[in-house]
Amino acid sequence: MLSAVFIYNQKGEVLISRLYRHDVKRSVADVFRVHVISSPTSVIRSPVTTLGSTSFYHIRYDNLWLCAVTKNNASAAMVFEFLYRLLGLGVSYFGRFDEESVKNNFVLIYELLDEVLDFGYPQNIEVDTLKLYVTTESVRSSARGGLQSDVVTGIPHSITMQATGTTTWRRNDIVYKKNEAFVDVIESVNLIMSAKGTVLRADVQGQIVMRSFLSGMPECKFGLNDKLVLDRDPAAGNTTVASSQMGRRQGGMSGMGDGESVEIADCQFHQCVRLG
Repeated sequence: MLSAVFIYNQKGEVLISRLYRHDVKRSVADVFRVHVISSPTSVIRSPVTTLGSTSFYHIRYDNLWLCAVTKNNASAAMVFEFLYRLLGLGVSYFGRFDEESVKNNFVLIYELLDEVLDFGYPQNIEVDTLKLYVTTESVRSSARGGLQSDVVTGIPHSITMQATGTTTWRRNDIVYKKNEAFVDVIESVNLIMSAKGTVLRADVQGQIVMRSFLSGMPECKFGLNDKLVLDRDPAAGNTTVASSQMGRRQGGMSGMGDGESVEIADCQFHQCVRLG
């Protein structure tokens, strides 16, 4: 999959270099610097640059360049998801992810890169799980620019289960004094209309954000509408009725007065969601 991961500063200097396969050499970092970072700013850069048989997937954040190198036909969506998750991992550990924090925590960054990638294949990259067994002292950058030391510690007997279990995003021993769950439904309406008043395009984008304060590993069931969940199954009984009523409420909010439910398309779910 991935052959190497590089982190550059805005001048093109290599701050972090980690090779995972033998099909590329350390000199490939100079190729990316010459053809992408040092190229004229007027050139429209693509996030994917292919030079010969080598592909460079890169993102830019603050004064840093994060680049993943591969010679295989890797999934671009997976590579960029990994780069952004790696970026979020750095922010979680260091407070902010910039050139100064990378230089102050290069030992910890190399240790994290060894954990999140195995022979170029992405592994567990959940922040909470990594903080259980990657306990190297990090230097956090505060909002005021100051530095403070931070030691992340975990519970040794739960590390193995947390890292290799099916619920890497949550510990199973969490206890709250009061069990609560907050659900926010956020919707945005996009409309393009011509000068004559004709609707050219209209769509609704929404997301459901949940904040859970529930003890242990409870199972919560949520219904959206019959088109998505039950597919108009008459054998579902009362559940179909309740779901249809929810669909009518959603249809009413979107301007559909005939009581029909809304068909949801292009859905993306967190890994904790189990459909069916």
